[in-house]
Parts: sequence; structure tokens; C-alpha cells
Amino acid sequence: MEDADIRAPIYAAARMAAAGPPPGRGRELERERAWEGDDPERAALLEQLTTTRRWAYFATFLAFLGAAGAAVAIAFALQDDGGRSGASRSSVRSLQEDVARLEDQVSSGRSSAQDAESSAESLASRVEELEQDVSSAQGPDQSTQRELDGLRQDLDDLQQEVAELRQDGGSGGSSP
Repeated sequence: MEDADIRAPIYAAARMAAAGPPPGRGRELERERAWEGDDPERAALLEQLTTTRRWAYFATFLAFLGAAGAAVAIAFALQDDGGRSGASRSSVRSLQEDVARLEDQVSSGRSSAQDAESSAESLASRVEELEQDVSSAQGPDQSTQRELDGLRQDLDDLQQEVAELRQDGGSGGSSP
């Protein structure tokens, strides 16, 4: 009798199914009932089959939605790329020539800046020599005074040239 108690809920489910199908679903339950028979294992397998089939339909529907979404995204991406066009070979060559010309101008500007700096340094050393000559001069006799005046004039001229070279070197290095 214990076996009957254990199987009672299973048979109760089969009795409930035998009561009649709900409205609108009669054919499906009749088909299932034809497979069911009186075997509870077969009924459980049939229930698993029905559940698996529903999940397969759901997965197919989701795959369709994903494919449709991807198609829409690709269509929008292609539509956005329609206005863009690649650079022509002639425009690329023109840009390369412009870059080469600008590189040449930069290198020539750098070399002229270096030349101006070296000239300014040599003139600065000459100015220092003249300053030393002026400071070493002793008494203010007339010939020495004339030499001093001449040296001061040379010193002023050289300082002016150094200032001009520094200005030319500073502006030459910044604009190629």
C-alpha cells in the first residue's frame, strides 16, 4: 500500500488531464495524451520535450531579433559612410610635397639661426677683447685719447652689430 501512496500524486495528475482540455487547446492535449498513455516516465519525458521545444522557439525568436538588429546597425553604418570619400592620390602627393617643402624651410631656418649664433658669439668675444684694451689704456694724453675714442666708437659699433645679429638670429630661428 505504500507504493500506492507514493504513486498517488502521479496518477492524480493523469486523472486531472483526463478531465478534459481547457478551451482552445484541445488538439495539443489530445496529441500529448495519445503519447502519454499510462506510463508516468513517458509523461515526464513528454513534459520535458514540450518545455525544450518552447525554449527552442524562444531562442530562435531571439536569434531572429539579434539578426534584425545587426542588419539595422549595418544599414545605418553604411548610410553614415556614404558621405565620406578617401583622399585622391594627387592630393596625397600634394600633401607630401608640402611636407617636404616645410621640412626644408625648417632645416634652413635652423641652420641660419646657428650661423647667427656663432657670428654673435665671435662678435661678443671681439667686444670683450676691445673692452680689455680700453680698460688697459693708461693716461689721457692726446694720442691715447684719440685711440680711446676710436676704440669706444668701434666698441659701440660692434655692440650695435651684435644686437642686430641677435635680433636677426632670434627672428630667423622662429620663422623658417
